[in-house]
Amino acid sequence: MPVNPPYDFPMKRRYEELGTNPVSTEPVISAEYFEAERHAVFERSWLMVGRESELPNPGDFFVKRIAPWKSTVVVARGRDGRINAFHDVCPHRGMHVCGREQRGNRKFFTCGSHGWVFGLDGRVVGVSEESWFHTLDKDRLRMPPVAVDSWEGFIFIHRDPAPAESLPEFLGEINIGYGGYFDDIFFKPVGRYEADVKMNYKFYLDSSVEAYHAGYTHLQNNTGQNAKSGTALRLESSATRLYRRHRTIGVPIGVGIRDLAPIEGLAFKHGGAITPYDSRVKDRPLPSGINSNRDENWAFDILEIYPNAILFLSAPLYAVIGLWPSAVDRCRFEVEVYMNEPSNAAERVALEYGLVSLRDVIREDLNIAEGSTDALASGALKEMQLSDQEIAVRHSYSVLNQVMKDRLTR
Repeated sequence: MPVNPPYDFPMKRRYEELGTNPVSTEPVISAEYFEAERHAVFERSWLMVGRESELPNPGDFFVKRIAPWKSTVVVARGRDGRINAFHDVCPHRGMHVCGREQRGNRKFFTCGSHGWVFGLDGRVVGVSEESWFHTLDKDRLRMPPVAVDSWEGFIFIHRDPAPAESLPEFLGEINIGYGGYFDDIFFKPVGRYEADVKMNYKFYLDSSVEAYHAGYTHLQNNTGQNAKSGTALRLESSATRLYRRHRTIGVPIGVGIRDLAPIEGLAFKHGGAITPYDSRVKDRPLPSGINSNRDENWAFDILEIYPNAILFLSAPLYAVIGLWPSAVDRCRFEVEVYMNEPSNAAERVALEYGLVSLRDVIREDLNIAEGSTDALASGALKEMQLSDQEIAVRHSYSVLNQVMKDRLTR
């Protein structure tokens, strides 16, 4: 068995300001904390809700539930080509206009309660029995707007129609460095998973930015190779980048040697552009923000965009995870996976293998998140202990605690 060299705490040396103290469990167990978090975090942040490619034509729209806002939002492309976003509520007497989550193409939105009609920008364009109203300023009436902007093809919304901070300002250090990667011609949506989970959403954030758990939680999955090698999968401090709000880690291919499962071997051998070994993938240049060290042993990056989005970024695929908490112990989990479209049966098999493999990793992490939420619910444990390799987890709570502290001092 290989002998590991002494660990010299590289993360602490690089990010000394984050300290080494235990982290309080209050943010993941307190209902009062979550209620304050809804206002301080989610109602004051830009939230990723989809891609511009989901709305290619004028009249295209989707309806999305934003649980921490206690709201449903309509996102629609207008006749002028602009994307609009507004709360799904009729200014007459407050009924939903669209209701359930859905997508499609329309010229107008009509309230099923009293027949009021709204344009693709949310403004009222028709009122049934208008003469019955004493005074009605239709120029002022509309479904309440929210701010909307885009980054690298992703649509973001903000609850404040005129937020003090623009989307580029909010993204800060990650606003540049990703140009050209999210290519809608190379990458196509190939799979989606959704689940309503009994977890605090931060537990899933935590597992996404540390590799310490990989050889244990994922022992039976393809990332479990490291536990068999006797060497833990560790992150390099130079590939861990902690920003004002956001964070990203670079994950190595792994260590040790294991035999591939038969279907796994076939998928890698015949998968074409679905795998990292195909020339169409290897020769595609990555922007500076991805694998920033240009490490030859690089497998993928994880980019967490505060407060609730996770991007899994690799050469042959990317996945977008959205976490939509409705309570301290309830969360809607969504993941959309993008790959190159298969051109033959072998590539289709490789694609499906990649999807179910990623699904299994996700389910294992969700299982841990649910278990942790349940185990901590008693309040018996007051603190969590974090290793040097969990520095990005520490950073996540540090950012959150500072936001909450700033809110209390206002």
